[in-house]
Amino acid sequence: MKFDHAVYFSDRTPAEDAERWTFRGMPAAPGGSHENWGTQNALFYAENGYIESLSIEHPDIAGVSGHPLTRLLVQDLEHDGPGWGTLCLRPGDLHSFEEGLLSRGIRTSGVLDASRRTADGELLKWKMLFVEEEPGESLPLPFFIDWGIPDEKRLAGLLKSGTMPEGNRAFRIETCTFQVQDPVRAAVRWAEVLGLEAPEADRIPLENGVDLVFVQGGPGRERLSGVEVVRETGH
Repeated sequence: MKFDHAVYFSDRTPAEDAERWTFRGMPAAPGGSHENWGTQNALFYAENGYIESLSIEHPDIAGVSGHPLTRLLVQDLEHDGPGWGTLCLRPGDLHSFEEGLLSRGIRTSGVLDASRRTADGELLKWKMLFVEEEPGESLPLPFFIDWGIPDEKRLAGLLKSGTMPEGNRAFRIETCTFQVQDPVRAAVRWAEVLGLEAPEADRIPLENGVDLVFVQGGPGRERLSGVEVVRETGH
């Protein structure tokens, strides 16, 4: 199981988000529009994954969307304002992964087709899978993605197109932290969903060097609360 990206729910435009990240030394750029969901994004790429800043572009479309991520975005912005939202992981073939979920009695959205119109007009396509659940106070489970090409080929394409600046290979995402009421219980539940062995404590290591860490939170919603990005020396 690999980390793919973390999602930040924003109330700014992609251009504004990209400018703020770049000013902080993390080169980012507007990603484009999810035309069917009424959303838009900015993207910061690191060596082992990326951060997506997701915002609403067309409220009339986003407000009636049945897409699970869009529903979570709309609800969280309405209740809490901007902040970290959720996590996306890469399990490999989504149809095989879904079979494993269903065999453990975990209901899903089914494998969904997805697309985004980039800033230069290109249409990117991929597949997504969600565990069936209602947005609320409890920590949302991660969602899953399949880009349809090997990781190395996708990274090479991002670099060649300039979508990911070569200098961004110096950055790595190391830790994603979640504030929850019961860290050990949350870690065990996530490991069950991910098809991994139960963790010894409140931490789940992923294949590509990202640790998922569950910590005791205060009152309020259980959510992703922080993403640690490091820059390797010598770059």
